[in-house]
Amino acid sequence: MQNNSRVGISVGIIKNGKKFIYNYGSTRKDKQDLPTEYTIYELASITKTFGATLLAKAVLDKKVNLNDDIRKYLKVDYPNLEFNGMPITLVNLANLTSGLPNWMPDKDIFGKADPDTIPYILDSVHTIYSRQDLYRDLHQVKLKVLPGSISKHCNTAAQLLGYIMERVYNDNYENLLKKYFAKPLKMKNTYLLKSGEVPLKMAKGYDGRGRIMPVIDWEDLRVAASITSSTSDMLKYMVFQLNEKDPVVSLSHQPTFGKMEDGAIALNWKVKKTEDGRRSISHTGGSLGFSSYMVFYPDLNSGIVLLSNEADQETQNELIILADKIMKR
Repeated sequence: MQNNSRVGISVGIIKNGKKFIYNYGSTRKDKQDLPTEYTIYELASITKTFGATLLAKAVLDKKVNLNDDIRKYLKVDYPNLEFNGMPITLVNLANLTSGLPNWMPDKDIFGKADPDTIPYILDSVHTIYSRQDLYRDLHQVKLKVLPGSISKHCNTAAQLLGYIMERVYNDNYENLLKKYFAKPLKMKNTYLLKSGEVPLKMAKGYDGRGRIMPVIDWEDLRVAASITSSTSDMLKYMVFQLNEKDPVVSLSHQPTFGKMEDGAIALNWKVKKTEDGRRSISHTGGSLGFSSYMVFYPDLNSGIVLLSNEADQETQNELIILADKIMKR
């Protein structure tokens, strides 16, 4: 926080089942306003863990199989969504091995643009890029690797998984979030961002130069990156995720790609063995103006969530380092 580019941070900790919350900095740069446990931040890619948990539930509800071809759940034919006869499966969407492009549309939208303008170019393109546009452009995708062979961050895969969960449960994603997370876990400050609607208690998000950034309320990334929440709510979500007696939680934590020694991928969670042989389960998040990190240790009934209203190239890594320091103490 001594770095002048930092704005605010909320720290939520569970230690042996007991909760602690600490807040630093401000919710905005133009005046001092200390964050609270109810201050709302963009979760960015941590949003993806909600969709993956829904997938685990759908498997246990016998509505889907992890190895189902995703085209089973798409309304029109996509003969291109395979490589050498190998289709993309649901588990490929959830463990980052689909081979789909990270962003849609899959083309260079930046050209030789000034790096400072990139957030605004992204916002201008994705504000008008609809679900129908995504489905249309999926027909032009050409897979370059075998699904299941290489793990790479993929917003498109997470978005598609969310759309498929909507179809499987015959409901929109906002209602699914409320029904299976917000209401049963009493998460009263957790929302799905919609265009032009910003939660009242939401902090302002900034880049490393102190500029207020657009929020990720884009339709084509809504179920991949647009859940907002508070520290108090995310600790409730962590309690839920720490309870591996719940078969849905247990399934979502099972490694599906890679080795735990290096960091395996479960259903959108990174699962790794710590130096003392215990498991850490984590996910990072970074939007245009917010950074987040959630890591928990089921064997210790402990974990940390860090929510910050500032995003630059170093913020996410600093949050990971900070969480490690807290755990070692």
